Amino acid sequence: MRILMISNHLGVQSGVQRYVQNLLLNLDTTKYKVDLFVGLCPADQASTAPALIAHGVNIIGVPDHKKDRIRALYRHLKNHKNYDIIHYHTASKIGAPVCAMMRALCPRAKIIVHSHIVYPPITLTWRAAHGVYQLFADYFLGCGVAAGRFVFGDYIDRKPNFAVACNAVDQGRFHPDAAARAATRAAWGVADSDKLAGFVGRLNHQKNPLFLVEVFAAMAQTDPAWKLLLVGAGEMEQPMREAAAKHGLTDRILFAGVQKDVPAFMNAFDLFLLPSNFEGSPVTLVEAQGCGVPCLASTNVPNDGSVTDLVHFLPLTAPLTKWAAKANEIAAHGDHTDYWPTLAAAGYELKTAARRMEELYDRLGARA
Repeated sequence: MRILMISNHLGVQSGVQRYVQNLLLNLDTTKYKVDLFVGLCPADQASTAPALIAHGVNIIGVPDHKKDRIRALYRHLKNHKNYDIIHYHTASKIGAPVCAMMRALCPRAKIIVHSHIVYPPITLTWRAAHGVYQLFADYFLGCGVAAGRFVFGDYIDRKPNFAVACNAVDQGRFHPDAAARAATRAAWGVADSDKLAGFVGRLNHQKNPLFLVEVFAAMAQTDPAWKLLLVGAGEMEQPMREAAAKHGLTDRILFAGVQKDVPAFMNAFDLFLLPSNFEGSPVTLVEAQGCGVPCLASTNVPNDGSVTDLVHFLPLTAPLTKWAAKANEIAAHGDHTDYWPTLAAAGYELKTAARRMEELYDRLGARA
């Protein structure tokens, strides 16, 4: 079976790309011949390409710019029409006409569109996009119900050709690890007596990083044992550093940059913070739960991935003192508890999720 998978870019900081990598590394590439059409890796990130190539995925790398990617996709599909499945990861309105283009160029292929985002409000142009998606795609996936409704329409989850595809993670990597916890904390000068809050992700508007600094400042005011370790990079790093200096927290907010060994950092945390402005169903929230880390997120984060009692939510309008109090209440200092029985039962174990995707490919491909 020939599959074309279309994603954003090859950088490890992208939650979508980490999901795509996890999925592809667990597909049977002797049965499914996969072309990954994707933007080239941003300069400030490590690339997922080497692992994917080693697993047998053919990467079609194009410029990491939306319009350039669309033009390149058009040229590719004009000359390569023999796909059984096109699996299109999308988070935008422009994906709707792209879907129509794919249908025109590859009328035989079954098109799966896969939503990864929620960022209201839903405008009239989004309503129009809903109709175009539903007209030209064969099957709809969402990282959660909210993400499916936002990109494809309010009632998409009532249709038989919609399903939730959990942002599953690798239990073999994301699990409680006392040795990794101790080593990572020691490497970053975090003492046993310190309480370590953490964040993993892009330092951009979506993740609300300046509010994160304000939350941490309130936490630090209530308890001087708190430190904050940030894993990731982005355009708001410098404003965050300036905010840290303003609050006198330069020595307590640690910028780790982009890191490959995310499980080691997750294990080092006593608390995972995710006060995002908008999300789909963030992979990091599942990764944190896999490592047994309590999580404090904004109510702008859909609760699809909140499958254990580790996850707590507060509105962004709540007083900072309330955020600080909740952080102190839920933080777990010391070795973490294994929550994988609950996560696996909810479908967040990676190999199970990959087998379910293969079943969908087989079902749709048989009708191609």
